[in-house]
Amino acid sequence: MQEVEESQPENRPVVLGPSLVLDLSWALHAVWKPPLQAAQPVLGKLFGERPELAQAVRGLWDDELGCLAELQILAIWAEALEVTDFDTLLSKLFDAIDTVPLDLALESEAERDREIILSRLAALRGSPRLRRRWGDVLAQVWAGLDEEWRTSSVPLIESAAVEARGQLDRGTEWLQLIVTKCETFKAHLPQILERHRAGRRVLMAPCAFFGRAMYIEMPSCILIGLGIAGVDGVARARTADVARRLRVLADPTRLAILDHLADGARSVGEIAYSFSLAQPTVSTHVKHLREAGLVSAERQGTRVEVSLNRDAVQALAGELGTLLVH
Repeated sequence: MQEVEESQPENRPVVLGPSLVLDLSWALHAVWKPPLQAAQPVLGKLFGERPELAQAVRGLWDDELGCLAELQILAIWAEALEVTDFDTLLSKLFDAIDTVPLDLALESEAERDREIILSRLAALRGSPRLRRRWGDVLAQVWAGLDEEWRTSSVPLIESAAVEARGQLDRGTEWLQLIVTKCETFKAHLPQILERHRAGRRVLMAPCAFFGRAMYIEMPSCILIGLGIAGVDGVARARTADVARRLRVLADPTRLAILDHLADGARSVGEIAYSFSLAQPTVSTHVKHLREAGLVSAERQGTRVEVSLNRDAVQALAGELGTLLVH
């Protein structure tokens, strides 16, 4: 992931809460992706027990897209990404079918995929019968998932959203929250960042049924999916780094050496004399402190001068305080 300047605070990415429509879109996508069904047992069970439902999903469209991308586009247009009631969602989607532009610039999509999505939207607008069948298939799929999603998935999504928002509040760059194998997203990243800096909103959505990656871009926003495990992984990586440095300080002698260095740099020999320790023992302690970034050590002739890295020590104290009190 390339390094970028942090976005302006007023255009900071927004982390969405539970999104019925996005988890529904993942469930529908699983019809074409057996590995996703294997990774999400609730989806494997649903389509394994009801193969006719999987066939109904595949039979909605006679094209090569392999997902119901128009569902996500309509949800963005309808501002329905955080709706959690299916009937309300379907009503908003039906309204959006009649109003969504049929010439949308979908920067995230290849030109052929964009043409397919827009042709689907036009077909839904022009055929009430197709619209009813489309809505009925969505309803049948969600009926098999709703209870599981509300009882098991929503608490995990809410927890992941709180964690992601907390990471942003603590200064984590939003790109660090994205764990993706999506080559399209990586290829488009310079343009994504440019449009974001120009004012386009970034929406980040933790999803329970997450697969490999989700990146959708419309003129109104850039939507990026987050797997709930991925958000947790970022949090664990951050706390693991803090824990690693704290383990170095868990040794009372090393902590005392840091306190000693607060008054100024000392040579290894001077530290050894002050603590009545052998110089090799002090060198080992200094090695651990240096690897944690808490001190620096420079050779000056026959002496090794050890200095406190005040910025690193203050940063560690700040990170620990933020983790424990927020």
